[in-house]
Amino acid sequence: MATSAPKNPKTSPSRGPGGALDLPYALGDKIPAPEAVERNGESVWALWSEVNQQHERRFADTAPASELHRPAEDQGWAKTRPASSLEAPRARKPEAQPLFTLDAAMLVARRNNRVCPRAARWEELHALLPARQTPRGVQTPPAPPTGPVWSKTAPLTKRLLFREHIEWAEAQGVLESLMAFMQSMPETDWLHMGED
Repeated sequence: MATSAPKNPKTSPSRGPGGALDLPYALGDKIPAPEAVERNGESVWALWSEVNQQHERRFADTAPASELHRPAEDQGWAKTRPASSLEAPRARKPEAQPLFTLDAAMLVARRNNRVCPRAARWEELHALLPARQTPRGVQTPPAPPTGPVWSKTAPLTKRLLFREHIEWAEAQGVLESLMAFMQSMPETDWLHMGED
């Protein structure tokens, strides 16, 4: 008596654990997937913070070498003093941090899926960007697209050009005035992804 073959020889019901895993998969076969285990985000963060603090405690406070080794007046050799006799290193005066950074400017520029300012406002913003002196002469930032070029320029190209203007402002030291201008603009003055 002949046994009948399965109706669909390409699919195999024994693909599970211990099945024929070395056979090629066919349309309709279930592909095994790993199980995702989600842990509580707060407990993972606490664990990471604890490990980070342990790592930081491994290193002792350091002092510049110029304070550790002082030459003796009567000998040509340098004498060192015990670390316990040294004064605590003086704290450095913090350098003046810029009010705004490039990252902060980019957050404002990309908020609510913004692409760039609309054409008229972008021209106003472009006027805030100073030229720079180079060995080849005076260089100005690229002009924003206007007129018929505006509608032919892709949103991502506009976004990249606007980023270039923000980077130009940072390099020329006028990022604060650019940020003030951007933050004063109402949302209707911005072009958003999906808008014309």
